[in-house]
Amino acid sequence: MDTHFPQAIRDFARQFVKMQEIRNKADYDPLEPFTRSGVLQFIQETKAAIKDFEDVPGRDRRAFAVFVLFKLRRD
Repeated sequence: MDTHFPQAIRDFARQFVKMQEIRNKADYDPLEPFTRSGVLQFIQETKAAIKDFEDVPGRDRRAFAVFVLFKLRRD
């Protein structure tokens, strides 16, 4: 992750990856234990990351969208 992005965007990206990993475990690992309180904690953390992301200036959010959508060229 590019360290030039605001902390809220870096936190959002980490939370996104974390939730993808948890979703894969929930979908494909029948032995993975999930509790109601644990899932509610995941939801709370994710909502907070989304709120903080939305508070970042639009130009930074647009730059992040470009960053994740397109490969970086190293000419």
